[in-house]
Amino acid sequence: MARDATTKRRASQPAALDLDAELARVASLTIDQLRGKWQERMGLDPPPALTKDLLARALSHRLQEKVLGGISPRQRRALDALAKGDRAPLQRIKVGSELVREHEGKLHEVFVVTDGFSWQGKTYASLSAIARIVTGTKWSGPRFFGLRDRQPDAAETE
Repeated sequence: MARDATTKRRASQPAALDLDAELARVASLTIDQLRGKWQERMGLDPPPALTKDLLARALSHRLQEKVLGGISPRQRRALDALAKGDRAPLQRIKVGSELVREHEGKLHEVFVVTDGFSWQGKTYASLSAIARIVTGTKWSGPRFFGLRDRQPDAAETE
């Protein structure tokens, strides 16, 4: 009877408590035990250069991902693109954010609002429209306000 009560109590515990216990257990393993756990979880031998600390950290990270969830597919694609050297994805800006840019000695403050971008008391649908007014030429608004990496000059690529 006591066994059934223990089983029911254990089943009702939050996953975080089980995760904490498992993380503590991983931290207490020897390097040989960690290598065995790595083999079990990853299906291959761990890199020989990994120290006990790095093995424990990597295994703990995997455990947390399994219990709490990993990164979203959108975030994974963005990271993969960055790792390949592809263009950085546009950053998402939250309503209420303020973008500041100095151009030709004048400070320009743009506020992100629900229906676009507010600059000098007027709302615009895009940052590019504001950048065009500020500079007098066609500019990428996200690039002008520092939300994208700038393109290298021809002299920088030689």
